[in-house]
Amino acid sequence: MIPIIDFKSSDVEKKMQEAYTTCGFAVFTNVYDSWFSEFSDWKQLMEEFFHLSEDVKKQYSYSSVADNLGYNWVEQERLSPNKPGDLKEAFNWKSPHSMKNQYWPMEIPEFKSLAQKILRIAQLLSHEFLYKFENILSVPRGKLLEQHIDGSDTIRILHYPPYSGEIKKDQMRINEHTDYGSITLLWRFDDVPGLQVFDRGKEEWMDVPVVENSIVLNVGDMLQRWTNDLLKSTPHRVINTEMTRSRYSMPYFVDPGRDVIIDNLTDQTDKYPPISASEYLKWRLAQSYTDNNYIENEDVAAEGSKYILSLIHI
Repeated sequence: MIPIIDFKSSDVEKKMQEAYTTCGFAVFTNVYDSWFSEFSDWKQLMEEFFHLSEDVKKQYSYSSVADNLGYNWVEQERLSPNKPGDLKEAFNWKSPHSMKNQYWPMEIPEFKSLAQKILRIAQLLSHEFLYKFENILSVPRGKLLEQHIDGSDTIRILHYPPYSGEIKKDQMRINEHTDYGSITLLWRFDDVPGLQVFDRGKEEWMDVPVVENSIVLNVGDMLQRWTNDLLKSTPHRVINTEMTRSRYSMPYFVDPGRDVIIDNLTDQTDKYPPISASEYLKWRLAQSYTDNNYIENEDVAAEGSKYILSLIHI
């Protein structure tokens, strides 16, 4: 069962430790109460963007694995590399120093400024969570956070449109995968279900409860690796449910700085060799998109392939 945790409760870190050493997911309430109006306005702009014509949206098409910016249309992305393309569309953006102006939709004048504000709010909240993970791991204050200050964070809006076309074998809204970075914060903007997490102990999929004005937070591959498998990066997916309705969500992917080396934070025997965050992230992205311009490091590819298969094999 996916725990629901009050972020302001006195035992929040204890509950987080229980959640992230087992299922790797939790739903948090009382996290962003001060910014409800901003997120309400943002949902309207999300809907406006995804209701633009396909030709207009494709003017802002996905850049490359290296930049990871812009618009992906339905079936362009496949988060499970050997399955059909996902039944969703998405738009990625980053901090102002990493974002390129040509990807901001000119048709919606307010989009850029509010998107940047939403990103700043997400960054602030991610720092609060990273501080709590430092306490859980008993590492010095700032040890994790300082590795993420200049990180390559990405935020994206997702639209799962009504779909009445042919659904291919094993095709889903999003197929099973693990997230690549340290942590992911997920906002859901409606009551449409579909998000599921794999319970490795019971070998079955669990529904993530839909709780109004909540954030879902999960651990990613890098933090699992950093903690020598103490914290769990868990396979998850979005199944084909209520296909006549639109579904909107927004994940914020928190990644360390590109040059940060991911090595064992614990006092246990190392399970994995060190690897740079940038090489690991690029390799994972290259599995989800067709990008012939990306030439991966052969050693990283060989070691990364083994590790990724161990994470997503179910």
